[in-house]
Amino acid sequence: MTSTKIVLSLIASACIATTVSAMEFQVLGARAASMGGAGIATSPSSLAAYNNPALLANNHEKFSIHLGGGVGLKDTGAGKAVGDLSDLDFSNVMNIADGNINDNTVVGSTDIDTILKARDIIGGMDQKGFQVSPTVDLGLSFGSFGTGLFGTSDIGALATIDQSRTQLIFQGNDNNYYQLGSDGLLSMSDGTSYANHSLAYSLGDLATNRAATTYVNIVGLAVAEVPLAYGYSLDTGYGSLAVGGALKLMAGKTFNKRIALDSDNAFNNLKDNVKDTTTYGVDLGLAYKPSFSDSLTVALVGKNLNSPAFALSQAAGGGEYKLKPAARIGTAYKFGNWVELAFDADLTENKSVTGYNTQYVGGGANIDLSFLELNVGLMQNMAPNDTAGLIYTAGVATGPKWLHFELAAQMASQKGAIDGTAYPMQAMVNFALSSAW
Repeated sequence: MTSTKIVLSLIASACIATTVSAMEFQVLGARAASMGGAGIATSPSSLAAYNNPALLANNHEKFSIHLGGGVGLKDTGAGKAVGDLSDLDFSNVMNIADGNINDNTVVGSTDIDTILKARDIIGGMDQKGFQVSPTVDLGLSFGSFGTGLFGTSDIGALATIDQSRTQLIFQGNDNNYYQLGSDGLLSMSDGTSYANHSLAYSLGDLATNRAATTYVNIVGLAVAEVPLAYGYSLDTGYGSLAVGGALKLMAGKTFNKRIALDSDNAFNNLKDNVKDTTTYGVDLGLAYKPSFSDSLTVALVGKNLNSPAFALSQAAGGGEYKLKPAARIGTAYKFGNWVELAFDADLTENKSVTGYNTQYVGGGANIDLSFLELNVGLMQNMAPNDTAGLIYTAGVATGPKWLHFELAAQMASQKGAIDGTAYPMQAMVNFALSSAW
Protein backbone atom coordinates (compact mmCIF):
# COMPACT_ATOMS: atom_id res chain seq x y z
CA MET A 1 0.00 0.00 0.00
CA THR A 2 1.37 3.42 -0.91
CA SER A 3 0.28 6.89 0.11
CA THR A 4 0.66 7.99 -3.52
CA LYS A 5 -1.82 5.35 -4.65
CA ILE A 6 -4.27 6.44 -1.96
CA VAL A 7 -4.01 10.03 -3.17
CA LEU A 8 -4.48 8.98 -6.81
CA SER A 9 -7.49 6.86 -5.94
CA LEU A 10 -9.17 9.71 -4.09
CA ILE A 11 -8.48 12.39 -6.69
CA ALA A 12 -9.49 10.14 -9.59
CA SER A 13 -13.03 11.47 -9.44
CA ALA A 14 -11.82 14.94 -10.43
CA CYS A 15 -10.15 13.48 -13.53
CA ILE A 16 -13.30 11.60 -14.55
CA ALA A 17 -15.67 14.46 -13.78
CA THR A 18 -16.00 15.54 -17.42
CA THR A 19 -17.37 12.13 -18.44
CA VAL A 20 -19.28 11.02 -15.36
CA SER A 21 -20.81 13.11 -12.65
CA ALA A 22 -23.68 13.29 -10.13
CA MET A 23 -26.45 15.33 -8.56
CA GLU A 24 -27.61 17.37 -5.58
CA PHE A 25 -30.50 19.87 -5.60
CA GLN A 26 -28.99 22.84 -7.41
CA VAL A 27 -30.36 26.17 -8.57
CA LEU A 28 -28.42 27.00 -11.71
CA GLY A 29 -26.95 30.37 -12.62
CA ALA A 30 -24.24 32.68 -11.36
CA ARG A 31 -26.84 35.05 -9.91
CA ALA A 32 -28.32 32.39 -7.62
CA ALA A 33 -24.85 31.08 -6.70
CA SER A 34 -23.81 34.54 -5.54
CA MET A 35 -27.04 35.17 -3.57
CA GLY A 36 -26.77 32.32 -1.10
CA GLY A 37 -28.11 29.77 -3.58
CA ALA A 38 -31.51 31.51 -3.73
CA GLY A 39 -33.15 31.55 -7.14
CA ILE A 40 -36.48 29.77 -7.46
CA ALA A 41 -38.44 33.01 -6.92
CA THR A 42 -36.16 35.28 -8.95
CA SER A 43 -34.50 33.16 -11.63
CA PRO A 44 -33.77 34.68 -15.05
CA SER A 45 -36.43 33.61 -17.55
CA SER A 46 -33.85 31.73 -19.61
CA LEU A 47 -33.16 29.43 -16.62
CA ALA A 48 -36.78 29.10 -15.48
CA ALA A 49 -37.26 25.85 -17.41
CA TYR A 50 -34.78 24.29 -14.95
CA ASN A 51 -35.06 26.36 -11.76
CA ASN A 52 -38.83 26.99 -11.61
CA PRO A 53 -41.04 26.73 -14.72
CA ALA A 54 -43.76 28.82 -13.04
CA LEU A 55 -41.60 31.93 -13.54
CA LEU A 56 -42.17 31.62 -17.30
CA ALA A 57 -45.77 32.78 -16.77
CA ASN A 58 -44.66 36.35 -16.04
CA ASN A 59 -41.88 36.48 -18.62
CA HIS A 60 -42.09 39.73 -20.62
CA GLU A 61 -39.14 38.98 -22.89
CA LYS A 62 -39.76 37.65 -26.39
CA PHE A 63 -36.53 35.67 -26.33
CA SER A 64 -33.68 35.10 -23.89
CA ILE A 65 -30.65 32.83 -23.79
CA HIS A 66 -28.29 31.90 -20.96
CA LEU A 67 -24.95 30.11 -21.27
CA GLY A 68 -23.18 29.22 -18.06
CA GLY A 69 -21.11 26.74 -16.17
CA GLY A 70 -19.27 26.14 -12.95
CA VAL A 71 -17.75 23.63 -10.59
CA GLY A 72 -18.19 23.00 -6.90
CA LEU A 73 -15.87 21.13 -4.52
CA LYS A 74 -16.65 19.62 -1.13
CA ASP A 75 -14.16 18.04 1.24
CA THR A 76 -16.19 15.71 3.41
CA GLY A 77 -13.24 14.82 5.61
CA ALA A 78 -10.60 13.19 3.41
CA GLY A 79 -8.40 16.17 2.59
CA LYS A 80 -6.30 16.28 5.75
CA ALA A 81 -5.93 12.48 5.84
CA VAL A 82 -4.66 12.42 2.26
CA GLY A 83 -2.22 15.21 3.01
CA ASP A 84 -0.92 13.51 6.13
CA LEU A 85 -0.41 10.20 4.32
CA SER A 86 1.45 11.99 1.56
CA ASP A 87 3.89 13.33 4.12
CA LEU A 88 4.78 9.83 5.34
CA ASP A 89 7.24 7.55 3.57
CA PHE A 90 4.66 4.85 4.03
CA SER A 91 5.29 2.95 0.78
CA ASN A 92 8.88 1.98 1.56
CA VAL A 93 8.09 1.14 5.16
CA MET A 94 5.25 -1.19 4.25
CA ASN A 95 7.45 -2.93 1.72
CA ILE A 96 9.80 -3.80 4.57
CA ALA A 97 7.00 -5.49 6.49
CA ASP A 98 4.59 -6.86 3.90
CA GLY A 99 5.86 -10.27 2.80
CA ASN A 100 9.51 -9.47 3.61
CA ILE A 101 9.82 -10.23 7.31
CA ASN A 102 10.79 -13.24 9.37
CA ASP A 103 11.70 -13.97 12.98
CA ASN A 104 15.06 -12.23 12.55
CA THR A 105 13.61 -8.93 11.36
CA VAL A 106 13.78 -5.79 13.53
CA VAL A 107 11.85 -2.73 12.40
CA GLY A 108 13.44 0.64 13.15
CA SER A 109 11.87 3.22 15.43
CA THR A 110 11.28 5.67 12.56
CA ASP A 111 9.53 3.00 10.53
CA ILE A 112 7.44 1.95 13.53
CA ASP A 113 6.34 5.54 14.04
CA THR A 114 5.42 5.83 10.36
CA ILE A 115 3.38 2.62 10.33
CA LEU A 116 1.52 3.49 13.53
CA LYS A 117 0.70 7.01 12.32
CA ALA A 118 -0.48 5.74 8.94
CA ARG A 119 -2.68 3.11 10.58
CA ASP A 120 -4.39 5.78 12.70
CA ILE A 121 -4.84 8.05 9.68
CA ILE A 122 -6.37 5.28 7.59
CA GLY A 123 -8.67 4.27 10.45
CA GLY A 124 -9.97 7.84 10.66
CA MET A 125 -10.79 7.98 6.94
CA ASP A 126 -13.87 5.75 7.22
CA GLN A 127 -16.84 7.20 5.28
CA LYS A 128 -14.88 10.33 4.43
CA GLY A 129 -14.07 11.59 0.98
CA PHE A 130 -14.75 14.51 -1.31
CA GLN A 131 -17.11 15.54 -4.07
CA VAL A 132 -16.84 17.40 -7.35
CA SER A 133 -20.00 18.93 -8.86
CA PRO A 134 -19.58 20.43 -12.33
CA THR A 135 -22.56 22.10 -14.04
CA VAL A 136 -23.25 23.49 -17.48
CA ASP A 137 -26.34 25.13 -18.93
CA LEU A 138 -27.74 26.48 -22.17
CA GLY A 139 -31.15 27.92 -21.28
CA LEU A 140 -33.73 29.39 -23.65
CA SER A 141 -37.08 31.09 -23.18
CA PHE A 142 -39.72 32.14 -25.72
CA GLY A 143 -42.42 34.06 -23.88
CA SER A 144 -44.14 31.55 -21.60
CA PHE A 145 -42.21 28.58 -23.00
CA GLY A 146 -38.74 27.43 -22.00
CA THR A 147 -36.26 24.76 -22.98
CA GLY A 148 -32.51 24.19 -23.10
CA LEU A 149 -29.76 21.75 -22.25
CA PHE A 150 -28.86 21.49 -18.56
CA GLY A 151 -26.09 19.32 -17.18
CA THR A 152 -25.76 18.71 -13.44
CA SER A 153 -23.63 16.24 -11.60
CA ASP A 154 -22.29 14.76 -8.41
CA ILE A 155 -19.14 12.68 -8.35
CA GLY A 156 -17.14 11.61 -5.37
CA ALA A 157 -14.63 9.33 -3.74
CA LEU A 158 -15.57 7.71 -0.46
CA ALA A 159 -13.26 5.67 1.78
CA THR A 160 -14.60 2.57 3.50
CA ILE A 161 -12.31 1.28 6.25
CA ASP A 162 -12.75 -2.14 7.83
CA GLN A 163 -12.54 -1.15 11.49
CA SER A 164 -12.28 -4.80 12.60
CA ARG A 165 -9.03 -5.20 10.64
CA THR A 166 -6.58 -2.55 11.81
CA GLN A 167 -3.91 -4.56 13.60
CA LEU A 168 -0.35 -4.68 12.23
CA ILE A 169 -0.18 -8.39 11.51
CA PHE A 170 1.84 -9.44 8.48
CA GLN A 171 2.49 -12.63 6.58
CA GLY A 172 6.21 -13.36 6.57
CA ASN A 173 8.43 -14.69 3.83
CA ASP A 174 8.81 -17.87 5.86
CA ASN A 175 5.04 -18.67 5.80
CA ASN A 176 4.65 -17.59 9.42
CA TYR A 177 2.62 -14.64 10.72
CA TYR A 178 4.02 -11.78 12.81
CA GLN A 179 2.49 -8.91 14.74
CA LEU A 180 4.44 -5.67 14.96
CA GLY A 181 4.62 -4.15 18.42
CA SER A 182 5.17 -0.51 19.36
CA ASP A 183 8.71 -1.45 20.48
CA GLY A 184 9.61 -2.51 16.91
CA LEU A 185 9.80 -6.20 17.84
CA LEU A 186 7.83 -8.90 16.13
CA SER A 187 5.80 -11.46 17.99
CA MET A 188 4.38 -14.63 16.54
CA SER A 189 0.79 -14.55 15.36
CA ASP A 190 -1.36 -16.97 13.35
CA GLY A 191 -3.37 -17.20 10.15
CA THR A 192 -6.73 -16.80 11.89
CA SER A 193 -5.67 -13.52 13.54
CA TYR A 194 -4.21 -12.35 10.23
CA ALA A 195 -7.47 -13.05 8.37
CA ASN A 196 -9.72 -11.54 11.05
CA HIS A 197 -7.76 -8.54 12.31
CA SER A 198 -4.94 -7.54 9.94
CA LEU A 199 -4.82 -4.20 8.14
CA ALA A 200 -2.70 -5.82 5.43
CA TYR A 201 -5.34 -8.52 4.92
CA SER A 202 -8.12 -5.90 4.57
CA LEU A 203 -6.38 -4.44 1.52
CA GLY A 204 -7.17 -7.57 -0.50
CA ASP A 205 -4.96 -9.71 -2.71
CA LEU A 206 -5.27 -9.55 -6.49
CA ALA A 207 -3.21 -12.74 -6.95
CA THR A 208 -5.71 -14.83 -4.97
CA ASN A 209 -8.79 -12.74 -5.89
CA ARG A 210 -9.35 -11.88 -2.26
CA ALA A 211 -11.63 -8.85 -2.16
CA ALA A 212 -10.54 -5.80 -0.22
CA THR A 213 -12.61 -4.79 2.80
CA THR A 214 -10.74 -1.48 3.10
CA TYR A 215 -11.09 0.44 -0.14
CA VAL A 216 -12.09 3.64 -1.94
CA ASN A 217 -15.35 3.79 -3.87
CA ILE A 218 -15.40 6.19 -6.82
CA VAL A 219 -19.00 6.95 -7.72
CA GLY A 220 -20.74 9.38 -10.02
CA LEU A 221 -23.91 10.34 -11.81
CA ALA A 222 -24.08 12.91 -14.61
CA VAL A 223 -27.44 13.93 -15.99
CA ALA A 224 -28.17 15.99 -19.09
CA GLU A 225 -31.73 17.32 -19.22
CA VAL A 226 -33.71 18.75 -22.14
CA PRO A 227 -36.98 20.11 -20.72
CA LEU A 228 -40.06 21.42 -22.43
CA ALA A 229 -41.50 23.88 -19.92
CA TYR A 230 -44.53 26.16 -19.79
CA GLY A 231 -45.91 28.63 -17.27
CA TYR A 232 -49.43 30.04 -16.91
CA SER A 233 -50.71 32.77 -14.59
CA LEU A 234 -54.09 32.69 -12.82
CA ASP A 235 -55.85 35.63 -11.14
CA THR A 236 -57.07 34.34 -7.78
CA GLY A 237 -58.64 37.58 -6.60
CA TYR A 238 -55.97 37.72 -3.89
CA GLY A 239 -53.10 37.99 -6.30
CA SER A 240 -51.64 36.14 -9.26
CA LEU A 241 -50.70 32.48 -8.99
CA ALA A 242 -48.33 31.24 -11.65
CA VAL A 243 -48.27 27.50 -12.31
CA GLY A 244 -45.59 25.84 -14.37
CA GLY A 245 -44.38 22.42 -15.35
CA ALA A 246 -41.52 20.81 -17.21
CA LEU A 247 -41.37 17.44 -18.91
CA LYS A 248 -37.72 16.49 -19.23
CA LEU A 249 -35.81 14.08 -21.42
CA MET A 250 -32.95 12.90 -19.22
CA ALA A 251 -29.78 11.16 -20.33
CA GLY A 252 -27.72 9.84 -17.44
CA LYS A 253 -24.28 8.30 -17.13
CA THR A 254 -23.39 6.37 -13.97
CA PHE A 255 -20.04 5.21 -12.68
CA ASN A 256 -19.14 3.07 -9.70
CA LYS A 257 -15.84 1.34 -9.05
CA ARG A 258 -14.27 -0.05 -5.90
CA ILE A 259 -10.50 0.54 -5.73
CA ALA A 260 -8.17 -1.06 -3.20
CA LEU A 261 -5.93 1.46 -1.47
CA ASP A 262 -2.81 -0.31 -2.75
CA SER A 263 -4.15 -1.12 -6.23
CA ASP A 264 -1.69 -1.13 -9.11
CA ASN A 265 -4.47 -1.28 -11.72
CA ALA A 266 -6.97 1.20 -10.31
CA PHE A 267 -7.78 2.72 -13.70
CA ASN A 268 -7.89 -0.44 -15.81
CA ASN A 269 -11.16 -1.24 -17.62
CA LEU A 270 -12.88 1.91 -16.43
CA LYS A 271 -15.34 1.81 -19.33
CA ASP A 272 -16.76 -1.47 -17.99
CA ASN A 273 -18.06 0.43 -14.97
CA VAL A 274 -19.92 3.12 -16.95
CA LYS A 275 -23.62 2.74 -17.80
CA ASP A 276 -25.86 5.00 -19.89
CA THR A 277 -29.59 5.40 -19.26
CA THR A 278 -32.25 7.50 -20.97
CA THR A 279 -35.45 8.29 -19.08
CA TYR A 280 -37.76 11.23 -18.33
CA GLY A 281 -38.52 13.50 -15.40
CA VAL A 282 -41.29 15.79 -14.23
CA ASP A 283 -40.91 19.14 -12.43
CA LEU A 284 -43.71 21.38 -11.14
CA GLY A 285 -43.53 24.92 -9.79
CA LEU A 286 -45.65 27.68 -8.27
CA ALA A 287 -45.02 31.42 -7.95
CA TYR A 288 -47.45 33.67 -6.08
CA LYS A 289 -47.60 37.47 -6.16
CA PRO A 290 -50.08 38.86 -3.61
CA SER A 291 -52.45 41.61 -4.66
CA PHE A 292 -51.10 43.98 -1.99
CA SER A 293 -47.53 43.90 -3.35
CA ASP A 294 -46.33 43.25 -6.87
CA SER A 295 -42.76 43.38 -5.52
CA LEU A 296 -43.13 40.17 -3.48
CA THR A 297 -42.90 36.66 -4.92
CA VAL A 298 -43.30 33.43 -2.99
CA ALA A 299 -42.37 30.26 -4.84
CA LEU A 300 -42.42 26.50 -4.45
CA VAL A 301 -40.84 23.94 -6.76
CA GLY A 302 -40.75 20.15 -6.82
CA LYS A 303 -38.14 18.38 -8.94
CA ASN A 304 -37.99 14.82 -10.26
CA LEU A 305 -41.45 14.05 -8.93
CA ASN A 306 -41.54 10.71 -10.75
CA SER A 307 -38.25 9.50 -9.19
CA PRO A 308 -36.28 8.87 -12.40
CA ALA A 309 -33.69 6.11 -12.06
CA PHE A 310 -30.33 5.45 -13.75
CA ALA A 311 -28.91 1.95 -13.96
CA LEU A 312 -25.47 0.89 -12.73
CA SER A 313 -23.31 -1.42 -14.84
CA GLN A 314 -23.16 -5.11 -14.00
CA ALA A 315 -19.40 -4.69 -13.53
CA ALA A 316 -20.22 -2.26 -10.72
CA GLY A 317 -22.59 -4.75 -9.13
CA GLY A 318 -25.80 -3.67 -10.84
CA GLY A 319 -28.60 -1.73 -9.16
CA GLU A 320 -29.50 1.89 -9.84
CA TYR A 321 -29.25 5.49 -8.67
CA LYS A 322 -32.70 6.92 -8.09
CA LEU A 323 -33.35 10.66 -7.92
CA LYS A 324 -35.88 11.05 -5.16
CA PRO A 325 -38.36 13.95 -5.35
CA ALA A 326 -36.91 17.16 -3.96
CA ALA A 327 -38.78 20.29 -2.88
CA ARG A 328 -37.69 23.85 -2.20
CA ILE A 329 -39.49 27.01 -1.10
CA GLY A 330 -38.29 30.51 -1.83
CA THR A 331 -39.19 34.17 -1.76
CA ALA A 332 -37.95 37.38 -3.33
CA TYR A 333 -38.70 41.07 -2.76
CA LYS A 334 -37.76 44.02 -4.95
CA PHE A 335 -37.12 47.50 -3.60
CA GLY A 336 -37.71 49.47 -6.77
CA ASN A 337 -35.14 48.84 -9.50
CA TRP A 338 -32.12 49.03 -7.20
CA VAL A 339 -32.22 46.22 -4.67
CA GLU A 340 -33.68 42.72 -4.59
CA LEU A 341 -33.58 40.30 -1.65
CA ALA A 342 -34.07 36.55 -2.06
CA PHE A 343 -34.22 33.52 0.23
CA ASP A 344 -34.51 29.77 -0.47
CA ALA A 345 -34.85 26.72 1.77
CA ASP A 346 -34.82 23.03 0.92
CA LEU A 347 -37.88 21.24 2.28
CA THR A 348 -36.29 17.84 1.70
CA GLU A 349 -32.94 16.44 2.73
CA ASN A 350 -31.13 15.42 -0.43
CA LYS A 351 -28.49 12.69 -0.65
CA SER A 352 -25.60 12.64 -3.13
CA VAL A 353 -24.24 9.42 -4.62
CA THR A 354 -21.53 9.35 -1.92
CA GLY A 355 -24.18 9.46 0.79
CA TYR A 356 -23.42 13.07 1.76
CA ASN A 357 -26.66 14.76 2.83
CA THR A 358 -27.56 18.38 2.06
CA GLN A 359 -30.47 20.57 3.10
CA TYR A 360 -29.59 24.15 2.30
CA VAL A 361 -31.05 27.41 3.50
CA GLY A 362 -29.66 30.64 2.14
CA GLY A 363 -30.30 34.09 0.82
CA GLY A 364 -28.74 37.23 -0.45
CA ALA A 365 -29.08 40.63 -2.04
CA ASN A 366 -28.71 41.99 -5.55
CA ILE A 367 -27.69 45.65 -5.81
CA ASP A 368 -28.19 47.10 -9.30
CA LEU A 369 -26.03 50.14 -10.01
CA SER A 370 -27.10 50.22 -13.68
CA PHE A 371 -23.58 49.75 -15.06
CA LEU A 372 -22.68 47.12 -12.43
CA GLU A 373 -24.53 44.60 -10.28
CA LEU A 374 -23.18 43.42 -6.93
CA ASN A 375 -24.46 40.26 -5.25
CA VAL A 376 -23.76 38.99 -1.73
CA GLY A 377 -25.24 36.19 0.35
CA LEU A 378 -24.93 33.45 2.95
CA MET A 379 -25.97 29.81 2.97
CA GLN A 380 -25.79 26.84 5.33
CA ASN A 381 -26.23 23.11 5.01
CA MET A 382 -28.61 22.10 7.81
CA ALA A 383 -27.98 18.35 7.44
CA PRO A 384 -26.23 16.84 10.50
CA ASN A 385 -23.21 15.63 8.49
CA ASP A 386 -22.27 19.15 7.33
CA THR A 387 -18.52 19.88 7.28
CA ALA A 388 -18.56 23.33 5.65
CA GLY A 389 -20.21 25.60 8.20
CA LEU A 390 -21.50 28.96 7.06
CA ILE A 391 -20.86 29.57 3.34
CA TYR A 392 -20.13 33.06 2.03
CA THR A 393 -21.27 33.92 -1.51
CA ALA A 394 -20.59 36.90 -3.75
CA GLY A 395 -20.66 37.91 -7.39
CA VAL A 396 -20.59 40.68 -9.95
CA ALA A 397 -22.43 41.26 -13.23
CA THR A 398 -22.10 43.86 -15.94
CA GLY A 399 -23.34 44.73 -19.39
CA PRO A 400 -26.70 45.55 -21.03
CA LYS A 401 -29.55 43.03 -21.27
CA TRP A 402 -28.52 41.97 -24.74
CA LEU A 403 -25.00 40.99 -23.58
CA HIS A 404 -24.76 40.40 -19.84
CA PHE A 405 -21.78 38.77 -18.07
CA GLU A 406 -21.87 37.30 -14.53
CA LEU A 407 -19.25 35.81 -12.23
CA ALA A 408 -19.90 34.21 -8.84
CA ALA A 409 -18.03 32.39 -6.09
CA GLN A 410 -18.76 30.55 -2.83
CA MET A 411 -16.42 29.78 0.06
CA ALA A 412 -17.04 27.90 3.30
CA SER A 413 -16.12 29.34 6.68
CA GLN A 414 -14.77 25.97 7.90
CA LYS A 415 -11.21 25.25 6.79
CA GLY A 416 -9.08 22.20 6.28
CA ALA A 417 -5.29 22.19 6.13
CA ILE A 418 -2.65 20.27 4.20
CA ASP A 419 1.00 20.88 5.06
CA GLY A 420 -0.07 23.95 7.03
CA THR A 421 -1.91 25.48 4.07
CA ALA A 422 -5.56 26.21 4.84
CA TYR A 423 -8.34 25.69 2.30
CA PRO A 424 -12.16 25.99 2.50
CA MET A 425 -14.06 22.75 3.06
CA GLN A 426 -16.51 23.80 0.33
CA ALA A 427 -16.10 26.17 -2.60
CA MET A 428 -17.60 26.94 -5.99
CA VAL A 429 -17.06 29.21 -8.98
CA ASN A 430 -19.66 29.97 -11.64
CA PHE A 431 -19.85 32.12 -14.76
CA ALA A 432 -22.60 33.07 -17.17
CA LEU A 433 -23.22 34.99 -20.37
CA SER A 434 -26.81 35.92 -21.20
CA SER A 435 -28.83 37.92 -23.68
CA ALA A 436 -32.50 38.99 -23.73
CA TRP A 437 -34.76 40.95 -26.06
